[in-house]
This record gives sequence, C-alpha cells and structure tokens, in this order.
Amino acid sequence: MDLTKAVNAQKLCEQLIAAETESDVIDTLTSARLWDRYEHWVPYGGMEMNRSIVGNQQSSPVAALVEKLVNSLDAVLTCEAICRGISPRSAEAPQTMIEAVQRFFSVPDGRIQNLTASARTRLAEKIQLVATGPKKNPNYTIVDEGEGQHPDAFANTFLSLLRENKSGIRFVQGKFNMGGTGVLQFAGRESFQLIVSRRNTEIFCAEHGTGTENPWGFTIVRRINPGDGKPHSRYVYLAPAGRVPRFNADSIEVRPAEYPHATSRALESGSVIKLWNFKVPGGLKTNLMFDMRRALERHLPEPVLPIRLYERRAGYNAHSYETTMSGLSSVIADNPEDIEGGLDTGSQLSIQGVGVVDVRLTVVREEAVTGSNPKYPRGGIFFNVNGQLHSELDSGFVSRRTKLDYIASTTLVTVDCTSLSERLREDLFLGSRDRMRECEERDRLYDALADYLRDHGGLRELNARRRQERMAAAVSDEETTKIVQDLVKADPTLAALFGKGTKIKIPIGPEPVPVPYEGKRFPTYFRITNEPKDGLVKRCPRNRKFRITFETDAANDYFSRMKDRGRYATQGSPNLASVHLWDGVATFTFDIPQHCAPRDVLNVAVEVMDVSRIEPFASSFRVEVEQDAPPREPGGLKPPSGAFFSGLPKIKEVRRAEWNDWSFDERSALALRANISEDGEQLDIAVNIDNIYLQNEKDKRRSSDPRMLEYWFKYGLFLLALGMLHDHKTRKPAESNEALAEPGAFEDIGKACRGLAITVIPVIEQLSKERDLARV
Repeated sequence: MDLTKAVNAQKLCEQLIAAETESDVIDTLTSARLWDRYEHWVPYGGMEMNRSIVGNQQSSPVAALVEKLVNSLDAVLTCEAICRGISPRSAEAPQTMIEAVQRFFSVPDGRIQNLTASARTRLAEKIQLVATGPKKNPNYTIVDEGEGQHPDAFANTFLSLLRENKSGIRFVQGKFNMGGTGVLQFAGRESFQLIVSRRNTEIFCAEHGTGTENPWGFTIVRRINPGDGKPHSRYVYLAPAGRVPRFNADSIEVRPAEYPHATSRALESGSVIKLWNFKVPGGLKTNLMFDMRRALERHLPEPVLPIRLYERRAGYNAHSYETTMSGLSSVIADNPEDIEGGLDTGSQLSIQGVGVVDVRLTVVREEAVTGSNPKYPRGGIFFNVNGQLHSELDSGFVSRRTKLDYIASTTLVTVDCTSLSERLREDLFLGSRDRMRECEERDRLYDALADYLRDHGGLRELNARRRQERMAAAVSDEETTKIVQDLVKADPTLAALFGKGTKIKIPIGPEPVPVPYEGKRFPTYFRITNEPKDGLVKRCPRNRKFRITFETDAANDYFSRMKDRGRYATQGSPNLASVHLWDGVATFTFDIPQHCAPRDVLNVAVEVMDVSRIEPFASSFRVEVEQDAPPREPGGLKPPSGAFFSGLPKIKEVRRAEWNDWSFDERSALALRANISEDGEQLDIAVNIDNIYLQNEKDKRRSSDPRMLEYWFKYGLFLLALGMLHDHKTRKPAESNEALAEPGAFEDIGKACRGLAITVIPVIEQLSKERDLARV
C-alpha cells in the first residue's frame, strides 16, 4: 500500500500531532483504515518478540523520559559536528560531551552553569519539552533541532534495537540502542509514541546533493496485546508496505508559542517525539515548572545543554508557563544564598581497582529545603555519567556510614563517573542507567565515599553545630541520667546498652557561631605541617592508608571551584586517594600499593600549582612500609565497658514549629539520630510532644495532669525504642560495618513508634491501675 496515495500523509501527521488523547489517536488511525490492518505495522527493532528488551528498561517514568531528552542532546551535538565538517567518529571529533559543548557552543569549561541565565535560555531553544492534554494524564512532546533522520533511516535509528548507531562517537551518551524504548511502558494504555523527523537541510545537501528531495518522515509506535499464539505483548510501528510514511514540506508547525499555544511555531528540521497519557506519579502531574522540573533536574543534574520547558495544559494559574531546565548543578550555582558557605565543593577520589571519580559536595541550608515546593531533592549520593543520573543512594547511606545524621538530609553528593573506563562503567551500571550492580567495584566505591565524607572536617563541624541547635532545648542530662540509672538498677539488661551510664559530654545550648575562615584565592604558602628539619618520614602498614597534612592560607574551594582552581600532582608509588582542604589544613590521603613489601622505602613528591604562580609549591617526604596490621574490628569507635552507646541519650521534646527539622508530621512519634565524637557513639532521641494521639489523650483525660501524660508518652516510647535497638544489636551480623545498628534500624524504629504512640498512654494507665489494685 502506498500511503501517500491512500491518504494525505501530511494531514495524517498533523492530525496525530494535534491529538490530545489516546482515543483521538485511535480515531485518526481508524479513519485512515490503518488501526486494525496489522499488515501495515512492522515489529519494533525488526524483532517479533521485543517485549523482553522494552520491558527491561527504566523503572522510573522520569528516568525513561530523560532517556528521550538525552537522545535529543546527542542529536544536537552530532548535528553541530557534521555541519562543521567533522566526522563524529573521527579523531578530530570531540572526545567528551564537555569538550563538544565547549567547542561547538563556546560554553566556558563545557559546563552550562558557567553561563548567564539569559544565555542558557537562548541555548535551550534547541531542545524543548512541552506538556499538553489533561492535567491528570499529561502528554509530553519533545522537539529538537538536531541532525534529524531521513524516513528511510528510521528503521536503523529511531526504531532499531541493539544496533551500534552511536558506537565510536565519544561525545554522545546513548550507546546501548535500547534505552529510548523505556518510555513505552509508561506511555498510556496503548504505548503510543509518535516520531516525526526531517534530516538537517545542510547535512542532507552535503550527503545527497541540492537537487534531491528531503522529506519529513513520521510513524507511530503502539503495543499489541498478547494473543494469537503470542504469549507476550509486542511493539510495532506504522510502515505500510514496509515504508515509513513521508511528505514534502519546508516546515511543520510543532513548536510552542505564547501560552496557551502548543504548536504554533515552525520547525524546519530536526525531530519530534510525542507521548500520550504518560504515567507519572500524582505529585509530578502539577505545573511542569514545579515538581516535574525538579525531578528532571535530579535525573539530569548537569546536562551538557539546557532544555526549555513549556506548560501548555489548560487550567493552571501561574506566574510563568515556561522556564529553562539546566540541571541541579545550575540551581546550586544560581542560588549561593541557599548553600552552606565555607565548604570546599569536592575533590577527586582515586580508588584502587575502580579508578578516578570527581566528587562534588553541597550542603543546602535547612530553610531552603522546607515548604511545599523545595528547590532541592532530599540529600543523597548521585552517581552520574555525562551529566545523567545512573544510580543513587538516599540520605540513609550518609547517616549509617558516617553518622552525620544532622546534615544527611541536606547533603548533596554528586559523583561523576564519566572518567572511569568504559568497561568498568559497563560492569558497574546496568544498561537501563538507573541502578548499580552488586559487585566488588561498587563496594570499593561506597567505602571510599563513606571515608571521604566521614573524614571531612567541615562536615563534622557543621553536623555538630546543627546538632546543638536541635538539642538546645532537650531534657536535661540530670533528669535522663536519674531515670535511666534507676531503670538500670532495677533491670541490668539496660546496662548492655549504656555501660556505666556516663553522662554525655556536650554543653547545653547552641554552640557559638564559629568565626568564618577567610582563605586566599591564591595561597602564599602550602607546606607540610610541622615538617621536621631532616624531612618527614611516615610509617604505615602495607594494608592501611596514611595521611599527610599541609598548612596553607588557601580558600577552602581552592581545589574544587570552577574557575582558576588549584591543581595538585604527586610523584611516587603511593596512590593519592583523596584530598580534603578545610580552614587552612589540606589532608592528602594515600594508599600503599599492593606490590610493596615490608621495609620498602617510598619517596613521594607533592606539587601544588595555580594560574598565579610561575613555580609550584613543592614538598616531599618518605614512607616506610611496615608489616600488615591486623584487620580492624567493624564499627569504628567503641563505647566503654562493652556498652552499645558511649553515654546516655539526650531526649529532645519537639513541638509543631520544629517538625520540619525532624521530618515529623502529626502522627510521627519518635526519631533517632546518631553522633560520632572522640568519646564514642552517642544517641539522640526526639519525641513529638504535639503528636495527635498524645493530644487526643489529653482531651479525653482532662482530669489527668497533662504533664504526667507527656511524661508517660515520652519515656514510654523512649524505653520501647531502646528495647528495639537492643534487639537490632543482638541480631546484627558480626561482620556488619554498622556501628550503631544494622541498616535501616533507626527508620524502622521510627515507623514502629508511629503505631505504638496510639496505645502507649492507655497501656501505661491501665497497668498503673492494676498495680494500685494489687496493693489494695
């Protein structure tokens, strides 16, 4: 069948672009006598049984949508290369995405956060994401000014699977040729995906000459349900007689204009993808400017090009219906007032058996993450490749592995894995690019990150300051001590938790605000701290790391800022694992190479250089390798006398005004947090005194003293939580690296206490009545 003779192909394409429901699409295809005639539909990827590939992609609808945006980024970069006469696979082509953006679009350092907001907006017009259709079931259209494809190339590009379309092109992200199918699982009931494209005119003329027609091509993908001997769904695309529909036109109107117009501006070449009734969680169905934008910023924290977002659904009242999405890194760069100052912003980590990763560190001020539309995601660790999220760890990892509980929820750690070898990235990340494999390399990466964060002096200081602010109005140590010591005397089981019941050695009230350290942009000295006259000699067991500290007047961000950053280099056998620079002290952490033997002497030279200097700062020292040290017992610092904690906990009474500080709501009852100090591991407990169940009990028991009810509630939950912690301790595997409790213990206990809050007061009151009756 020649579709151009049976129906007007351009009209059919325009009708599909204008369709705003799946029913509209079905009606359009039915009118064209295409819907039920399966001979006009071709298997996606040329594979009848393609469900196994399509159904094994991203588990998140946002991650799947991002894959489409990444394909557009790739197409724009490739277009620029070809238009400049550069073969994308040649040695003259950029070798990274950052290099491509720097060369093709003059982006400073290849990072768009270095551009002004207006410059980003102009650049964002090359890729657009438009929301249309109903509020509850949004349609998404992606328009890009990339290289585009000729209709005859659709089968080997847009509609292919497992081909090497981008193999050998170093400056693009997509390599697996399947991730783009992830959207089909979330595209409504029918998995509709409209694809419209025209080859860039300049590229087409260079490929085919000026006299050849350069038509628009289009097709639509759909899902065929199991049946007719097919045990699984199949995905097919429209191609009557095996030929993708096409038509000639100088341009099509598909780009958004002023609100509410969604398709009023012309596109002369490039590609269009439209998805209907996309299945996003309820919170992401709001105005595209808000929740979905934040989700995209998290999944594309550092896109190489910005993306313009357009909200074109009816019924929204907003100050703006379009904005530029430049990723989380740009949000951070644009809002320095939201960020805790004074911290260095990251470092390189060199991990044996893994490679080098770049760590970017940001701690958001607490007031910037509260409210109904926070700018930033909850804290965590985000593993990225070429600016796209590939895996993540929530703030619980930071809490468990570093005990920085009071900053964990606002600490954003970006780990750029782009420089890792291609093979290691293949082994580390799944092809769906949304999770990591359980493997030795992953464990080494996790351990290195935990060590880096735990050893960061700035993070420890900030965590202590926030802790004191939280616990300033806590119940006095004296009261807690007396109650728990009385209980320990009555039941020695509690001694396993607190040993001798040592009081926690922390002052009452907030710590004084430290005087900000003001380092120099370009230091005047950088030398080994207290270096002996005869030179520093460091002794270290072969299986341990060692640290060398340097004193300097450099600013904390000297090694990590975007512009004019300092550089360091080391010579010698030891592997430089990480560098911390904090308030005039630079800590260089080294690994002893595995090939070294005891009594080996290693000479190490360190040079530090920046654009202000002619000669580098130079230092050197020697390392004497010793016999392997015995393995460390898991858990780090140990509390005294075999106890679980180093001292009695502090109990904080939390009121409604402080709920955000503890992630409480009206039903929250109790939260546990840990803190590491030189005395060992300490426990803080927060009890929600404005809990709705406690308030209900006060209303029901007006004859009872409300202070007594609060006392029952607070200490009843406190003791129940301790019991659960004791159970976690006794069940904790001996090889666990978690000092305080097994992973998730604090969260699990907090959830359990939500239910216990309902009954704790009635149970205590009933037991007290029975005790009084027994006495009678």
